[in-house]
Parts: sequence; C-alpha cells; structure tokens
Amino acid sequence: MKKELFIGVSISSVSAEKLLFGSGTTLTVEPNDEKSSVPQVIVMKSKKVEDDRIGKAACLARNFYPKNISLEMTSNEVVYEQSTSILTSEGLYDTIKVVNVAKDTGVTCMAKFNSSTITANATLPEKEAEEPVTGNVCDTSAQDTKVEKANMLSVAVLGLRVLLAKSIAFNTLMSIKLFLF
Repeated sequence: MKKELFIGVSISSVSAEKLLFGSGTTLTVEPNDEKSSVPQVIVMKSKKVEDDRIGKAACLARNFYPKNISLEMTSNEVVYEQSTSILTSEGLYDTIKVVNVAKDTGVTCMAKFNSSTITANATLPEKEAEEPVTGNVCDTSAQDTKVEKANMLSVAVLGLRVLLAKSIAFNTLMSIKLFLF
C-alpha cells in the first residue's frame, strides 16, 4: 500500500492544495505540551428499567490527559464502550462506558489512570420523602420566562417578515421603473 503526501506550494503564498493519505490512514493532531490532568469520574444510573429489573448505568471520565485510561464497572454486561477517548476543545479527553445493571444494585466505576485508581459509586436511591402539600401552590416563574422568550422571538420574526416584505416591494418597484423608463 503506497501512502502519499503532496502539499502544493504557490509562489505568492503557501497553501495546502491536496492532502492524500491513502485508504484507512488516520491523522490525529494532539496537544504536545499538555500537563497531566486527573479525570473527573461520574457514574449515572437510569431510573427507567427494562423488564422491571434491568437498567443501564454509565461511567463517564472527563477532562483528563494523556488519553490512556481504562474504565471498569461492577457489571460485565457492556452495552457500549468507546474504543478511543475523545479529544475536547480544551485539549483534554473524555470517554464513556455503558453497562446493563440489575434494578436494585449499586454501581461502582473504577478508572485506572497513570498507575492510580479513581473510584465513583452510584448508590441505591432512597425512597423520596413526600413533601407536605400546603394548598394549591403555583410556581410560574419558569413558565413566565419561557412565554417571555417566545413573545420576543415572535416579535423578532414579525419584524424580519415586515423587512422582507418592504425589500420585495422596493425591488419590484425599481424593476418596473427600470423596464418602463
């Protein structure tokens, strides 16, 4: 398999006109002088369960460098595991692993990174205490904000439509004037 790299150079300026890397060649650009950063490990467990006993749990490791990390979870039924870590815009990496778990079990995630182990747990949810009802309470602050934003958006769209109608009318008049005079 022959791999070529051709960069065209013009006299007035330098430009890359054509880059050929052959089939299957991957080019990865990574930061060179990034300092080692320990990952933040988060475990999330779904509240909805399939078949009344199997749910999903995810282990997310984020904001780490270098990209070599291993995620291990208490369940071995892997649903999804990222093959390579994703480079973020900050120059750090993120990765995720999703597994099937039983409804009433806790989940532990261990991230092995630079000869150290970081552990995160998702414990069983405790029964939520019911809040006492004190009459008909209505909190509309979030709803009012949404309505206000929708109204502002409607006014903006109306203004743009009026501007479009005026420009169409003006262009039509100018075209008629051009053809008649």
